[in-house]
This record gives sequence, C-alpha cells and structure tokens, in this order.
Amino acid sequence: MKKLLLLLALMVIAFSGCVEEKPSPEELKVMMIESVEEVETAAFAVDTDQTIKVVNQSETNRTLRTMSFETRSVGDGELNVTARAMKMTMTTTSSEDMGEVVSKMEMYMQGDTMYTNVDGNWTRMPGMPEDMWDQQNQVKTQAELLNASEIKLVGSEKVNGEDAYKVKVVPDTETFTMILNQQMGSMPLYTMNMTEIFEESKMEWTTWISKESHLPLKNQVALELTLTADMMGLPVGETGEIEMEIKSDSTVVYSSYNEPVIIVVPEEAVNAPSWLDMLMAMMAQPSDVTVVE
Repeated sequence: MKKLLLLLALMVIAFSGCVEEKPSPEELKVMMIESVEEVETAAFAVDTDQTIKVVNQSETNRTLRTMSFETRSVGDGELNVTARAMKMTMTTTSSEDMGEVVSKMEMYMQGDTMYTNVDGNWTRMPGMPEDMWDQQNQVKTQAELLNASEIKLVGSEKVNGEDAYKVKVVPDTETFTMILNQQMGSMPLYTMNMTEIFEESKMEWTTWISKESHLPLKNQVALELTLTADMMGLPVGETGEIEMEIKSDSTVVYSSYNEPVIIVVPEEAVNAPSWLDMLMAMMAQPSDVTVVE
C-alpha cells in the first residue's frame, strides 16, 4: 500500500512539473513591450474585408434608398526600424451597385519622406512629422494598443508553426477610437459621438503572442456597428434619416522578425514631384472663368 501511495505521489509531482506556467496579463504586456523595443526588422501581411450599407429612410426613390459598398484589401510590407524605412503594397477591390473597381497602391517611407504610387502615379511627400514614422511601424503601434487595453489569456494555438498565447482584447473608448480610425481612416471621427458609438458597437479583438519571443504574431479585429446621423454629428434636417451599417474583418500576420531587410526606394519615386510642387503648379494654372465687364 505504501509503495502504491509513493508511486501516486511521484506521478503527481511529475505531472505538476509538466504543467505550463502562464504569465499574468500584465506580465505578458511587459514582456511584449520589452521585446518590441528590440525589434529591428519585421514583415507583415494584411487582409481586410469591409461592408458598408447606407440607408436613407427619407429617400422616396427605393433604388436610391439603400446603397451598399464592399471592399477587400490585401497587402504586405516590410519594416527596417534601424534604417527608418518601410515598404508596403496593397491591392483594393471595391464593389458597389455600379460595378467593381480595382486599385493598386505602393508606398515607401524613408526618413521623413513618404513616396506613394497609386495606379501608376508617383508622388513624394517630404518633411513628414516625426511621429509619422511611429504610426507606420505596424508592430510598435499594435503593441501600444494592446498595452493600453485589458487583455485575457484564453488559450494556446500555433501561428505559422510557432506556439503562441491566444489573447482576447477589451479596449477602452480611446483605444477603440484608434482601432476604428485604422479600419475607417477616411471618416471624420472628430465630429462623431465616440462614447455612444463605443457603447453600441460590437468588437471581437483577438491577438496571438509568441510564447518564446513574446512578439505579436497575429492580430484579428471583427467590428460591427450602426451609425445614425446624430452619432455622426450630421444635421438631420439636411441629410435626412440616414443610417450606416458597417461590418469589418481585418487580419494582420507578423513574421520574419530581425531578419535582414533592405528597402530601396525606386528611382521614379525619388524623382517624382512633391505634393507641394503639384499644388503650386495647379495654383499657377490660368482660370477658365472669364469676367465680363
């Protein structure tokens, strides 16, 4: 009997030694931030689906009462933090009632200059503010958003063969606004009632953090919300009873941390006119308006 009890005790001790010790959410945040600070290079891939349905209850024409837009954006990029350089390409397919439109974008950032190619046309934007580079650093931005949010460890999964903690993220209003700005960058959020939008929206935010390196490996945000004219700060008397239903599902996968990355800006981009040159040229053009005395 004593031998049996001893054997059971040894089995319990052996089993307890195999149980994985998980860090607390706050400990994981600290380890992640420390690891991100050491990142010199990284690659990322983006896949976003977005559906927007605009309903105008005041419109008497049934054809115009509801308009729908669907957008699929797929892209990838590389970062060289040490050289303050980035490259990103993106293909966006937009579908609406009038048909389908495909747009291709290529962007580089080196130092304080951003180079953008939209459908074959290069423009150059020198003198970008210092914080613009940090905004383009996908890994650092993601880590800061996670650090500002409540996180819960909900399990373990593999991402591209690497063991990772699966984490559910619960943002506050400010972080939610930053995420919404990433998803809906063209919308003037400063006019909107973000507190009400935050309370009425549904967001499922999941991220995967490497168990070994403590770096983000994958981030997924599913968002659903309905915006009224009042929420958007629009004058109801002028716009009518408008509702905008938005569904967005975005996934970013991070890889190739600290592997060699050389980013070279194309010659045609370096020689492209700056946005200021283009603006001055437009202002210098004679007006087509003829004044009759």
